[in-house]
Amino acid sequence: MRKFRSNWSQGDREGYHKRSGYQERAHTSHSSRERWTREEVVTSPLPKHAATSSLMATSVDFKTYVDQACRAAEEFVNIYYETMDKRRRALSRLYLEKATLIWNGNAVSGLDALNNFFDTLPSSEFQVNMLDCQPVHEQATQSQTTVLVVTSGTVKFDGNKQHYFNQNFLLTAQSTPNNTVWKIASDCFRFQDWASS
Repeated sequence: MRKFRSNWSQGDREGYHKRSGYQERAHTSHSSRERWTREEVVTSPLPKHAATSSLMATSVDFKTYVDQACRAAEEFVNIYYETMDKRRRALSRLYLEKATLIWNGNAVSGLDALNNFFDTLPSSEFQVNMLDCQPVHEQATQSQTTVLVVTSGTVKFDGNKQHYFNQNFLLTAQSTPNNTVWKIASDCFRFQDWASS
């Protein structure tokens, strides 16, 4: 697991998981009805009212929604950067078909264009130092369950010096009766030390 906060120890992470009811799931396929790959972020089904009505209605509902967003975001970040560094050809599986990526101001849209773009990048080694997330209010997303995920850290692309980066993702929930698969709708990546390079 990648380090998200320099002061967040393994004990803190385990305590959070106990308090939130989070459980690690093996990254293997299950029954034929629940097959998924390591390149998918899968969580338990959304609460009934979370999928169909106001998620911001009560503070209890909102806390549950925030906890679920944090669990999905943490799992997503682990999978995304591991896939980027080690299995880049599978990276586009994390994106919606019409997803948009803004990479240092350059727009890429659609799965074919994303695959072509990722193929042009040199091999990488990402280190995530910070992760933050929050649910996006349903009024802003036409009732689509959406989470904003913000990361920052360092990246070294082969043949280049190490850079600081910041990346923002909008994840949307694709719900089924058995689980929820999170996909990237929008992704914005930016070097933070661009002017000095």
